Amino acid sequence: MPAFYSGSAADRGAGIILAPVDPERPAGATSAAPPEGKSAWAFFGVLVLLALAGIVAQTSSRLLGFAWTEIFALLAPALVAAAGSNLRPATYLRLGSARPAAIAIGLLAGAAGFLVAGAVMAVAMRLLPESWVRAFDVSRMLAGPGWRSWAFAIVASLLAPACEEIAFRGYLQTTFALSRPPAAAIPIAALLFAAIHLDPVRFPALVVLGTLYGWLAWRAGSVWPAVAAHAANNAVASLAFLLRGEAAPPPPAPMAGAAQLLALGLGALLPLLAAYRAVTPHPPPVEAAIALRDPSLSPSIRFSLARVPPRHAALWLAGVASLGALVLGSALR
Repeated sequence: MPAFYSGSAADRGAGIILAPVDPERPAGATSAAPPEGKSAWAFFGVLVLLALAGIVAQTSSRLLGFAWTEIFALLAPALVAAAGSNLRPATYLRLGSARPAAIAIGLLAGAAGFLVAGAVMAVAMRLLPESWVRAFDVSRMLAGPGWRSWAFAIVASLLAPACEEIAFRGYLQTTFALSRPPAAAIPIAALLFAAIHLDPVRFPALVVLGTLYGWLAWRAGSVWPAVAAHAANNAVASLAFLLRGEAAPPPPAPMAGAAQLLALGLGALLPLLAAYRAVTPHPPPVEAAIALRDPSLSPSIRFSLARVPPRHAALWLAGVASLGALVLGSALR
């Protein structure tokens, strides 16, 4: 689970594809040069700044602050960045529907990925100082009254996967893929996904999970299988913490136990990935994500605040107002 807690065919038909799709090019191939003005690094910088506001929100209210972070520090920037670039958000963020089989396999892959990531994290817990393991124990976020713990787990299992996948696999990975092959775009987005959690203990495991989610999203041309996998991982993690009934981190597994867990996880995951390849045989090219929101405007997809539609701009106002309400409510308690 995260520390902050770690287009459809119709859209493509209605928009304008800026880069021609060559039917002779292999699926997933990128254009020779990225569209002017699209910077994944700038977008990530915005996420980092908003993450600081998320820390303030979570200091004011653990549950509401976590929800605020997911919505206004991750989801809203992705929607605004796409719309402000005159792009159709549903298309650019890969919100088009995916095959039910792909979503189902993604769900199972997320549960299997939990085992693999758990083995990686067990090794990290063995190698890192015990003080770090205690300091970055995310199970503390589930501490509190029973209803609050379960509410937090529900938000972490449903809201967080959608918001984080739309931001990282939707906007960030798509933007990286405009100038890099999938073999580079997927791990770069995964590294940044892990980095923003500010958790050295879970960092290696989050890179593994981010790479899995990125591959699922790329193969399907949709973030929804990745959302399903992410939701399964968070749900299993939340349930494990809740059933354990204590906030203290479990003792790190011995290396032999980590190796067994890794073998079990890979034994379940690899057949699922093979099945997933079979149901997603032709990953769509990244150019399919570029469709103009308003064809009457300049064809440039450089971001501009002037291009942000009023309904998307209202997200910023809602975010500022709700953050102020959280801080004020905390001060008055």
